[in-house]
Amino acid sequence: MTEERSFLNNGGVYVSNTRVVIHGTTYATANITSVRKHMVPAKSGCAVVMVILGALGAIGGLTTALSGNNGDQWTPFIMCAILLIAGIVWLRSLHPTYLMLATAGGERQGMQSNDEGVVDRVTAAIADAIVHRG
Repeated sequence: MTEERSFLNNGGVYVSNTRVVIHGTTYATANITSVRKHMVPAKSGCAVVMVILGALGAIGGLTTALSGNNGDQWTPFIMCAILLIAGIVWLRSLHPTYLMLATAGGERQGMQSNDEGVVDRVTAAIADAIVHRG
């Protein structure tokens, strides 16, 4: 019997030549035939609408604030600027990346992360484990 060799042990993910454990789910390395990274386009419709409305409102609020002289003239601009910033932050956070494992039983999603580097490291570790397994 061969000794278990660890390829990755980080953040709830453990990869060895005999098993892969991803956030509590264990897969036998012998049953994994391939591994790949798969990016799914994020559904960003609401975030885009939020950015557009925030930008148009901020422009309108700025023109109103610069042309008026009462005390609360900057309120519409500030509210729309906040809306614009929130929409931009939302858009930047919408990039899920999935790790797909192919087995004899079919393909399944192994993990999901917004950090592409994490998915790359796990994918490389699983590929190394498959090659080491032989």
